Amino acid sequence: MHVHEDPSIVDGKTHLRCLSLPELDAWVESLGEPRYRFRQLASWLYEKLAGDFTEMTDLPLGFRESLRDRALLSSFRRVSAEVSRIDGTKKYLFELHDGNCVESVLMRHERRITFCVSSQVGCPLDCRFCQTSKGRFRRNLTAGEILDQICCLKKECGEEMEKANIVFMGMGEPLLNYRSVVATVLVLNTAPGFELGSKRITVSTSGLPRRMKNLADEGLKCSLALSLNATTDAKRRELMPAVSRYPIDEVIDAARYFAEKSGRRVTLEYVLLRGQNTSTEDARRLGKIARRGSFKINLIPYNPGRDGGFEAQSEDELQAFIRALLPYSPTLTVRRSKGPDIFAACGQLWTESLAPQKKPAEGT
Repeated sequence: MHVHEDPSIVDGKTHLRCLSLPELDAWVESLGEPRYRFRQLASWLYEKLAGDFTEMTDLPLGFRESLRDRALLSSFRRVSAEVSRIDGTKKYLFELHDGNCVESVLMRHERRITFCVSSQVGCPLDCRFCQTSKGRFRRNLTAGEILDQICCLKKECGEEMEKANIVFMGMGEPLLNYRSVVATVLVLNTAPGFELGSKRITVSTSGLPRRMKNLADEGLKCSLALSLNATTDAKRRELMPAVSRYPIDEVIDAARYFAEKSGRRVTLEYVLLRGQNTSTEDARRLGKIARRGSFKINLIPYNPGRDGGFEAQSEDELQAFIRALLPYSPTLTVRRSKGPDIFAACGQLWTESLAPQKKPAEGT
């Protein structure tokens, strides 16, 4: 019989952020503590962001000692951080308890901050233009490991957290780590967690129709972004082979289902790869796809990183694509790259950390 390990147990201790809020409540009660201790502890986990149990001064000494012996506040350590001198973007590499690493990014905009967090160590989808695909997929992250990232970034930005958005657009396909992502969003939505609404949380997916519909049915307060990147099935098969078994029509139908169920417009993300998906015909097809539901388009100029295999458009080419798209498009934005001097495309810091562990060539 196969025995499943408890993901909340790390080195013999309970990783508290791996527990849902009801589970944390029950765990505190199991230690013989009164019910109000749960809210005090949750406040230290998600509001005050304690780094050690000794900081929890409103908890009795005996309870703090019990927590120290039985529990962990975090299960990773920060390995490195790179800060852009151009726009203040900060990119982090975190080492998990098993030696694997993940990355997170804190991006500063004029009126808001964005936390870009990872949901997997690596990614199994192997999209051709993605830096994360250059390293082998290791495993899913636990909800606690995702929340550790968010709490670290929250601590970094302090009072600016009031204008922070959280996007599941880092390493990994969030909907292939469905349960952990849903558990994380529940903590983000709920008191005494973060109490964030749907406008401030976005889950990005490469397009897994059944999981997109499941997410809609969960009733969570979050938005959805669909990484489309092609306007024909043939081109999507070339650029995103692992998800190309789902035709664009099926993926768009699932996105429309999410929009209708949630009441939130879905973002169609489109990475612009020069000569691959940037023709006038592509622009027109993309606009027509967007008109099939409650969608908005987010154009993403390609960030080639240190060893990109594709080319980015020039600014003139980008503007020409936009002009061709606008007559057909309901809503259009352009996401400009952040941290170009620190190569802040998803997966770049992580793939460089792998060194001799890089993904082997096909056939080896």
